[in-house]
Amino acid sequence: MTAPVAGTPTLRDLLSAPGVGLVVPDGPPQDLDRAISWAHTTEMRDPARYLHGGELVCTVGLSLQTPQDCQTFADALAGAGASGVCFGIGDGHDTVPAALLTRCRYHGLPVLIASPSVPFSRVSRFVAEYELGAEIATARATTALVPELLSALRRHASTRELLDTAGQLLDCYFLLDPADTVDEGESGSPVVVVEVPGLGSLGWVGRGDHPEPALLDVIARFVRATQLQLDVETALARERVGQLLSLVERRMLLPDALSQLLSWPGFTAAELTCSAWPAGAGALLSMAIPGALVGDAPDLCLMLTAESLETADDLALPAGHSAPVPLKEIGAAIGQARIALDLAQRRGRRVGPDQLSTLESLLEQLPLVQLAPFKQQLIDPLAEMDRLRGTQHIRTLRAFLTLNGSLGDTARELYLHTNTVRHRLTRIHELTGRDPLNHNDQAAFTIGLRALDRRD
Repeated sequence: MTAPVAGTPTLRDLLSAPGVGLVVPDGPPQDLDRAISWAHTTEMRDPARYLHGGELVCTVGLSLQTPQDCQTFADALAGAGASGVCFGIGDGHDTVPAALLTRCRYHGLPVLIASPSVPFSRVSRFVAEYELGAEIATARATTALVPELLSALRRHASTRELLDTAGQLLDCYFLLDPADTVDEGESGSPVVVVEVPGLGSLGWVGRGDHPEPALLDVIARFVRATQLQLDVETALARERVGQLLSLVERRMLLPDALSQLLSWPGFTAAELTCSAWPAGAGALLSMAIPGALVGDAPDLCLMLTAESLETADDLALPAGHSAPVPLKEIGAAIGQARIALDLAQRRGRRVGPDQLSTLESLLEQLPLVQLAPFKQQLIDPLAEMDRLRGTQHIRTLRAFLTLNGSLGDTARELYLHTNTVRHRLTRIHELTGRDPLNHNDQAAFTIGLRALDRRD
């Protein structure tokens, strides 16, 4: 048996995970405490040379047509130290081949079963997320924390109020001591300390696992921002910049007038980049990019810069960036950055001008009600058929469109014969009245699938 390693999932973890949907075959108990190093998908009869040990090997058994095939496959996996087999039924076989079960049991190699509704990507995602649990937990905590801290900045909350907000969300307590004397909680609980330049030490007190350093660094930046907000003159200057940039965006002020009304050396640059950030981020941006022109508007924060934005990458904030433009085109750049920010807030990451010129971005900007007819007429009939009969029309259509309408690539992706893919596309045509092989209808199907994904 492969001993479980800290941070590595076992077959039992995978089986009990909600939303994965694997089952075990009938028969004697299996060794489900084997550790899974990775999920490896293959349709090779002997994949041993691609295995390093501990893999859960996923297959639909296209190459396992005879008892000898099954014996060769099981012997290869056992010899390579695989953790087990995840067998997908519904494509190559309706059930797990009896010869494969017998040979796997001979080697003590566990077998899990994936129904047609369980893609192997779900298994791979579980293994990856299990091993990257700390990073994912930090990302999720940051996603939940940042909007609340931004809201605190917009309310001009004190440092103590901001730390209390963070503590309520993370179920702990934060101390800020300028003398660096934070060393132990009142109940003897552990303390983690990070330095806040110019302010002292930020200490965490709690009973559970301490927050990751990256999360503490985010909180420390917001603490510094609360101190920066105490400078009333600077805050008023940012508000004035925000008002002027908003006037330029609405064409109520000529861009050239900015250089006359504001003292900022960046106006002499050949090109400027405009970026839009969530409202309340002005103090953070002024601290991260001192040479930028930062403006606080009521609904967002705008920033003009002639330098690289890499120094703002650690702020953990969604942001939208325009293409570099001369000063006279800055009004259009502000509008572009605003649209990019809207997409960034939906996606949870930065969006630049190169990501605005895609069909995906266009569809994300449209209200869902405008996309609904595409879903209702083109996707719902397929979903209903898949639900009633266990077919895979939507999965096939999605793969076909993703692979640019290539029958051969779709067949290889789904481990199907080309004629099977062609038959499914013909059935889609019959159910919807639209032909997946037609270019215009492909665009309509793409919109329908996007509407389905947005609804979900």
